[in-house]
Amino acid sequence: MGQLKIHPGGFLWKKSGGGKVVEVSQRDVSSLSWMRIPRGYQLGVRLKAGSNVKFNGFKEQVWVEYILKCFCFDGMK
Repeated sequence: MGQLKIHPGGFLWKKSGGGKVVEVSQRDVSSLSWMRIPRGYQLGVRLKAGSNVKFNGFKEQVWVEYILKCFCFDGMK
Protein backbone atom coordinates (compact mmCIF):
# COMPACT_ATOMS: atom_id res chain seq x y z
CA MET A 1 0.00 0.00 0.00
CA GLY A 2 1.13 3.50 -0.69
CA GLN A 3 0.42 6.72 -2.47
CA LEU A 4 1.03 7.40 -6.17
CA LYS A 5 1.57 10.98 -7.31
CA ILE A 6 1.40 11.72 -11.02
CA HIS A 7 2.84 14.90 -12.46
CA PRO A 8 3.99 16.05 -15.94
CA GLY A 9 7.57 15.04 -15.11
CA GLY A 10 6.73 11.46 -14.11
CA PHE A 11 5.48 9.29 -11.26
CA LEU A 12 6.36 9.12 -7.57
CA TRP A 13 5.18 6.29 -5.31
CA LYS A 14 5.73 6.29 -1.55
CA LYS A 15 5.09 3.30 0.68
CA SER A 16 2.57 3.97 3.47
CA GLY A 17 4.31 4.72 6.74
CA GLY A 18 7.58 5.73 5.08
CA GLY A 19 10.33 3.62 3.66
CA LYS A 20 10.43 2.66 0.00
CA VAL A 21 10.11 5.36 -2.68
CA VAL A 22 9.82 4.63 -6.42
CA GLU A 23 10.38 7.54 -8.80
CA VAL A 24 9.97 7.27 -12.57
CA SER A 25 10.91 10.17 -14.82
CA GLN A 26 8.89 10.83 -17.98
CA ARG A 27 12.04 10.77 -20.12
CA ASP A 28 12.72 7.17 -18.97
CA VAL A 29 9.29 5.86 -20.06
CA SER A 30 8.78 4.15 -23.41
CA SER A 31 5.11 3.15 -22.99
CA LEU A 32 2.16 2.82 -20.60
CA SER A 33 -0.43 0.08 -20.25
CA TRP A 34 -3.71 0.08 -18.35
CA MET A 35 -5.44 -3.18 -17.53
CA ARG A 36 -8.12 -4.73 -15.39
CA ILE A 37 -6.80 -7.03 -12.68
CA PRO A 38 -8.74 -9.08 -10.08
CA ARG A 39 -8.88 -6.32 -7.45
CA GLY A 40 -9.11 -3.21 -9.61
CA TYR A 41 -6.84 -1.80 -12.30
CA GLN A 42 -3.10 -1.74 -12.94
CA LEU A 43 -0.90 0.94 -14.50
CA GLY A 44 2.10 -0.63 -16.20
CA VAL A 45 5.10 1.54 -17.07
CA ARG A 46 7.69 0.16 -19.52
CA LEU A 47 11.04 1.88 -19.21
CA LYS A 48 13.42 2.57 -22.09
CA ALA A 49 16.05 0.51 -20.24
CA GLY A 50 13.78 -2.55 -20.74
CA SER A 51 12.35 -3.02 -17.25
CA ASN A 52 8.73 -2.61 -16.13
CA VAL A 53 7.16 -0.89 -13.13
CA LYS A 54 3.60 -1.80 -12.11
CA PHE A 55 1.23 0.19 -9.91
CA ASN A 56 -1.80 -1.82 -8.70
CA GLY A 57 -4.96 -0.99 -6.81
CA PHE A 58 -6.72 1.67 -8.86
CA LYS A 59 -10.46 1.44 -8.24
CA GLU A 60 -11.89 3.01 -11.38
CA GLN A 61 -10.96 2.93 -15.04
CA VAL A 62 -11.54 6.70 -15.25
CA TRP A 63 -8.00 7.14 -13.89
CA VAL A 64 -6.50 6.27 -17.28
CA GLU A 65 -7.76 9.53 -18.80
CA TYR A 66 -6.36 11.52 -15.87
CA ILE A 67 -3.00 9.76 -16.07
CA LEU A 68 -2.63 10.35 -19.80
CA LYS A 69 -3.60 14.03 -19.49
CA CYS A 70 -1.20 14.64 -16.60
CA PHE A 71 1.70 12.76 -18.04
CA CYS A 72 1.85 14.60 -21.40
CA PHE A 73 3.28 12.00 -23.81
CA ASP A 74 4.20 14.44 -26.59
CA GLY A 75 7.09 13.13 -28.63
CA MET A 76 7.42 9.83 -26.75
CA LYS A 77 8.57 7.01 -29.00
